[in-house]
Amino acid sequence: MVGLCLIGAAATSAVLAAASLRLTSLVSTLLAAYLGFVAELGLVTWALSPLHAVTPAGLAVAEGVLLALALGAWLKRGRPPLPVRAAAPAIREIVADPVSAVFLATVGALLAYELVLVLTTPADNWDSLTYHLARVAAWMHHGGIYRIPNAPSANFNDFPPLAEQQILYLFVAVGSGALFALPQYLAQLAILVAVYGCARRLGFRPRPAAASACVFATFSFVLLQATTAQNDLFAASFAVVAACLFLGTSRSELVLGGAAAAMGLGAKPTTALVLPVLACLVLLRGRRAVLPALAGGLAGLAAVSIWPYALNAIHTGHVFGEGGWTNIGASGQQAGRPGPLSSAVDIVYQLMDVAPLSDRLIRDLAIAGLVSSVLVFVVRRRPLEAVLVALPFAAPWLVIRGGDAIAFVSRSWGFPVRGGGGNIGGIARAIDVSAFGPIGAVLLLAAPVAALVVYVRRRDDPRLIVFAAALPVFLVLLAQAKYNWYLTRFLLIPEALTAPLFAIFLRSRVVIAAFLVVAATVAGMVVTQDPARPLDGRYTFGRPWELTQAQAAYLTDQTGVGDAVTALGRDVPAHACLGAVLGAGEPAFFLSGPRVQRDVVYLPVASALGDAYNHLLSYVVISTGKDRWAAGRFRDDGWQVKRLGSYWLLAVAPHAGDGVCHAT
Repeated sequence: MVGLCLIGAAATSAVLAAASLRLTSLVSTLLAAYLGFVAELGLVTWALSPLHAVTPAGLAVAEGVLLALALGAWLKRGRPPLPVRAAAPAIREIVADPVSAVFLATVGALLAYELVLVLTTPADNWDSLTYHLARVAAWMHHGGIYRIPNAPSANFNDFPPLAEQQILYLFVAVGSGALFALPQYLAQLAILVAVYGCARRLGFRPRPAAASACVFATFSFVLLQATTAQNDLFAASFAVVAACLFLGTSRSELVLGGAAAAMGLGAKPTTALVLPVLACLVLLRGRRAVLPALAGGLAGLAAVSIWPYALNAIHTGHVFGEGGWTNIGASGQQAGRPGPLSSAVDIVYQLMDVAPLSDRLIRDLAIAGLVSSVLVFVVRRRPLEAVLVALPFAAPWLVIRGGDAIAFVSRSWGFPVRGGGGNIGGIARAIDVSAFGPIGAVLLLAAPVAALVVYVRRRDDPRLIVFAAALPVFLVLLAQAKYNWYLTRFLLIPEALTAPLFAIFLRSRVVIAAFLVVAATVAGMVVTQDPARPLDGRYTFGRPWELTQAQAAYLTDQTGVGDAVTALGRDVPAHACLGAVLGAGEPAFFLSGPRVQRDVVYLPVASALGDAYNHLLSYVVISTGKDRWAAGRFRDDGWQVKRLGSYWLLAVAPHAGDGVCHAT
């Protein structure tokens, strides 16, 4: 109940503040509320951390003050309501169309299923376990954000923490790790609203604008990330929210757009790669738009975004810290490849994704697309509409042929993407390495070209060119890093900015229906066959919402983790203070326990035994990697060393106490 009150107070403050702006657009008001909520949680956790006051009591005091301020501002502004009435005509136009209504209902069902997973399933995403959630757990027990001593990897301290600050607030509020995926889920909702808003402000009717958002919601990356503690959706939300607000008409929207662009830097540095695109949108509104946008950007930096970079510079001498972003992609590229060009080709090739479709289903969809196209042409006599009806059905086949073409060209240029000397294997055939799905791959590459054609034919809205440039600009800048398999997920940022252009293809009811059929088919297969949350209850563990943390550990892609977590729960008290000598990339969050009860103290391998005594530790988990030799020192000193499955070792003190943490 306390947790719900704290979260509700933050949400209420954000909504009241957004309503007080008296924006005429419901879309802008909702996006302002989203920005307010994120900024509030980020600002509160930053402000309370030096006092070690990120506790339920500390959050209650902060939220009481902020809620009083927001309520006072709302009352002073005359108690303005949300501008729902202004959006009513567009809503009626969308729901009155049967195809659009079914598409909305389909996406609503997907979002409802995702929400069930967000509220009920334990974490089992590898990045989330190795540092996203592990550092949140450390902050929670410390009472605020701090540089974690002896952290297993630089990611714990160097990466911007705005997404994890949202999780920290939620963990402290509810007293457990139950809501770890809520920031990503809310970010997805904000993206969908912003995509719709951008499309409307680019001149598209409500129906194609809504369809664009619905199509985006069915992409594999979106579906899979929305229920994790990763931060790619969270980072992408700020770019597209900023773009939507920059397309508005008021100075308040310019200020909010600038704040959104700056807040993105507090989530992920890659949001900087679309700042040229966002700057162009501001400049197209005239010179008078620059100052309000800059003012908002400075406010966003000062509130939540600049501090991690400043702390990195203070502690390491580099704004990006000692690792992480300073060597992104450094280990993923084959030697002898020509640099940015090969990286760009590798990234585009990895978009060629047909998972989880079988060859037979791909063939059947292509045949269905051909038949549908012929029928539409015979009945409606519209060649372009007939081609667009076939497009989603043919998308998987086009992706395969496109991948073959890229592979042929890259090999002829001397840097093959697959086979000998290549970085990548064949076309993606597994959900856990999928990108945006076949429709996403086709639309992401086709929409900028279509926007260019529309602009050349009409020459009436240069903003189309700005949105069309989002992917090329981002790709050119991203390709300066050496290729690594995870670079493709960074494309969620330009993908969200490209999504409003999907409306170019979705102006006809029959075309929307075709995209609905294929998108729903692929999305349904992705969410039900996700190896991390299989709906069929494989491995006899039951449905995703029935999993325990130990059972979720068995669904990771690392052998032995499930046995290790099971043994940890059996051999270590639930509230024990636990020492850890871990290597980078190990699922440290599991050490905290199902309800994040255990305080984990990371120990340097060279002095692990002495530090364990200094902290009065009775239990120390030791990696079986290169640092496993530390276990020998514990054994020589009389500690019992046992295996936790085949993944970790556990050292138990000769006279293990209650396990409570005691710092020196």
